[in-house]
Amino acid sequence: MSRSRPVIRGTIVFLVLGLVVSSAMAASLHLRLTKSYPQQDQVLAAAPDSVRLWFSEDPEFALSAIGIEGVDGKIDMAKVEKTDDATSFKAQVLGDLSPGKYRVTWRTAGSDGHAIRGRYDFEVRAEGQKPR
Repeated sequence: MSRSRPVIRGTIVFLVLGLVVSSAMAASLHLRLTKSYPQQDQVLAAAPDSVRLWFSEDPEFALSAIGIEGVDGKIDMAKVEKTDDATSFKAQVLGDLSPGKYRVTWRTAGSDGHAIRGRYDFEVRAEGQKPR
């Protein structure tokens, strides 16, 4: 009986490691944001005319949206549009972005139908204001 205990322990360790590795692989297969413009926490000298997002795989364009909100509320944005890169989309900023902090919110889905959302902040610096 004492010989079977190491075999059972080894089997359990092997199964647990297999579950951990397969879970990590499955998580890495989901769509995720890889790049943005403006970038997270970026301080810009001028307001951007659009927001563009890049993903780890092709996002479902029909399920995608981008918004911007500042201290004065939501900024008018155009609907998302396709870009020259199938892994990205963008939206034109229609409202004015005066100097201040802004939050980008976005949503999309991957080909597996898994919906994801995110948000990040950036700042527009007043003309002549020194960077921090």
